[in-house]
Amino acid sequence: MIVDYHTHTSLCKHGEGELEEYILKAIELGLDEIGCSEHIPMPNDFDLRHRMTVEEYYSVYAPRITDLARKYQDRITIKRGLEAEHLPSSEEWVKKFIAENDFDFVIGSVHFLGRWGAEKPLFHKDYEGEEIDGLHIEYFEAIRASAESGMFDIIGHCDLIKKFGFRTSKAIDEAVRNAMEAIKRNNLCIEINTSGLRKPEQETYPSETILKRAKELRIPLTLGSDAHKPQDVGKDFDIALGLIERYGNGKVCVFEKRRRKEVRVSTLKAITM
Repeated sequence: MIVDYHTHTSLCKHGEGELEEYILKAIELGLDEIGCSEHIPMPNDFDLRHRMTVEEYYSVYAPRITDLARKYQDRITIKRGLEAEHLPSSEEWVKKFIAENDFDFVIGSVHFLGRWGAEKPLFHKDYEGEEIDGLHIEYFEAIRASAESGMFDIIGHCDLIKKFGFRTSKAIDEAVRNAMEAIKRNNLCIEINTSGLRKPEQETYPSETILKRAKELRIPLTLGSDAHKPQDVGKDFDIALGLIERYGNGKVCVFEKRRRKEVRVSTLKAITM
């Protein structure tokens, strides 16, 4: 079994291509499942540069997944997912939206730090060097809080903050440890997200250092390319599969209706051709 549970299309406003193109690429690669995981719509049109609206969710995203799952049911399994924000000020709204819809899995990701109305975005903003240590601690504290929120199944790109520069200190290490222990305590899995290999970090999210901690804690793993264009579906999964073998005992998490099971990971068709 091999899956890609983290994909974004043009609906997220910073992606390219239509959902069907991503599905066809997954079929070409021989994936068993592909998960659709657009960014959750947020109240008051928050951050519309990076996400669909509520109206687009109900009129485009949800019905399109249903139609394509039926169309390609003999060739691939298509799962309806969501990448949701954890912002304390909007937690009740997000929790209600998730509960009212029929998802197979929900990825919890941190893209903003701070309080509502004064958020620090983690998209393309540059931060001063002296800010970055504090951002690392704040980020992993937010990961811990998202794990404890009870809303999510997967913690997404759980060391995304390293995009601003690698940092380590006793306080940062403690924040990382607290986050990983919260993930374990709340019975979540983490994704091996290959998008970092396509960026200056040249490393998966999370790093092998964090994956070693995950293995020690017996935190299960799943796979995501974080594709924002069809050709990135399954990108660098040869590397990710090696990490699954090393740190996940060769097993990958799959989901259906928010229920998780671990299955033996298989080889990507395109790698063996």
